[in-house]
Amino acid sequence: MSRHLASMWPVCLGLVVACGDDGSYGGDYATDGSSATSPGITSNAGTDGGSTGSLPTTGDPPPETEDEGDFRVPRASGKYVYSASQTTDSVAVIDTSNLSIDVVEVGQGPTVVEPVPGQAGDAGSVVVLDQGSNDVALVRTSEAGATTVTIYPVTPGANNLAVSPGGNYVFVYHDVDGPEQLGAGSDQELSILDVASGTPYEMTVGAHPREIVFAPDDSTAYVITAAGVNVITFSQLGTVGKPPLLPVVADPGIDPATLEVQIVASLGIALARVDGEPWLAVTQLPGGELTVLDLPGVPTDLDVAPAGEFAVLTLPSPGGSSFLEVPLPLGPGMYTQHDVPGEYVGLASVAADGDTMLLYTTVQPFALTEGPASDLPIYDGHDAVFGTSTTDSSSTGSSTGDDSTTTGTGTDGTTTTTTGDDGPPPPDPRQRVTLARRDGNGWDLVTLFVEVPIISVGIAPDSRNAILVHDGHPELSEDRWSYSLFDLTPAFPLLKRQKTEAYPGPVLFTPDGDRAAVLLRDDGASVRKVDLVDLGTFIVEPLLLGSPPEGAGYVDATTKIFVSQQHPTGRITFVDPQGDVQTVTGYVLNDSVKD
Repeated sequence: MSRHLASMWPVCLGLVVACGDDGSYGGDYATDGSSATSPGITSNAGTDGGSTGSLPTTGDPPPETEDEGDFRVPRASGKYVYSASQTTDSVAVIDTSNLSIDVVEVGQGPTVVEPVPGQAGDAGSVVVLDQGSNDVALVRTSEAGATTVTIYPVTPGANNLAVSPGGNYVFVYHDVDGPEQLGAGSDQELSILDVASGTPYEMTVGAHPREIVFAPDDSTAYVITAAGVNVITFSQLGTVGKPPLLPVVADPGIDPATLEVQIVASLGIALARVDGEPWLAVTQLPGGELTVLDLPGVPTDLDVAPAGEFAVLTLPSPGGSSFLEVPLPLGPGMYTQHDVPGEYVGLASVAADGDTMLLYTTVQPFALTEGPASDLPIYDGHDAVFGTSTTDSSSTGSSTGDDSTTTGTGTDGTTTTTTGDDGPPPPDPRQRVTLARRDGNGWDLVTLFVEVPIISVGIAPDSRNAILVHDGHPELSEDRWSYSLFDLTPAFPLLKRQKTEAYPGPVLFTPDGDRAAVLLRDDGASVRKVDLVDLGTFIVEPLLLGSPPEGAGYVDATTKIFVSQQHPTGRITFVDPQGDVQTVTGYVLNDSVKD
């Protein structure tokens, strides 16, 4: 059932944000909001969808960990790459077509660089946050290579930028998840720069801003804070100093750390789930009407399809999990429930096509027993960062010290004991991944064994391939770290595991989905390399670097991958589609170029 509440109370939130676009979904849904059987879904076990799985209606499954990373690396716009130098108060403008370099002065202590969309041809433009002088620099470069810089004062203490999809507005704010702590003052003040007029507007929003999400038509912004969502209409800039603040859950006493929120900006709605609670809250933005959708179990993850046509909630259980497909905007039946028989899945990653998903877990909910699973570490908080540009807790267990008995805390809060007479232990669910592909109104499921526990997954923009990043074997000197390449298209998918010399760092996919780059760095072992992956063949070409890699990006105009490196005077390596490599170094001082 669903409940409609007047959402007028203040509330504290802790948020993870994603943005979806317009879309619609047609399917069969139960008219009362309960689970509905989808006849088209099949699994590798040959069972069909429905509500026959063992689902917890009470208790609290262990929370999954789905971290996001932020790397301050150079950014691309047009045919140019822009790299900021805090030590010299300058930005290097690198023309990737010929590797010529121009260095321009900006404000004091430049850090964050964000592209400004909407430039003509191969011209480039970025906005740069100058944290030392509390201003931003708007840097524009023509196709001929002439660069201009305009400085605008902004709110003190800002540590992040967000640019609207059309490039018309720049938000300058203090991100509560950013690397810098705010000193004296308030993190509730932010500035909005109207790029066309050069006018900055200042306003106050809810406590501890975390993310800015934009409507795709550049009309509205949603500021995600620990007190709710501020709705800012750009046509009213200059007239509203305190934009409307809307809560996304009814209870103001909910711990922000337990709340996950997804914004579907194209529909003007916020979706929220709370750890341990069997419901989903849907809030209209603006307006504030709150609908609470009761669920048949406790979800551990909330994802929105990239086109915004549906949301997915995972309901894990040791006896067999399920996921809920929620149409957006909410339809008469509210959701369809699909079983994942025999698997424990607590996270979902939805591909760009909306017809492909990966279901997996990063926790071990079972009591550990003697055997291979006991040698595999619980997820420790590390994560890879996936992108097309630069960009904990679990159940507890304790051994008694002999070889025959292990105790642990189950998902329902009870203590379980496994002895040597109980037979083999259940498989570690972190060593299995389920590929879900749409089949009519249902989903076809295929589950594969992946040898090593999964830390995180990323799906290429063309929805044809994925990369799984694995946890390692800390006690082994060889075969410690790895990632897997996953072909999602065959009837029986191909999975290739690639062993590495260091923990896989940021992972970059090119926008066409043809290539990927996996950064590998271990300063103690002098590992400085990037794995260049051909996603058409799964052939991996290692590229040794002269300095430790920091992040990766892609220049659409010249189809080059670039890898920024830690170097006192700056270093970036460029790789074209044919594998030709060029490196620029010393551009902070503008002193050299090396092929």
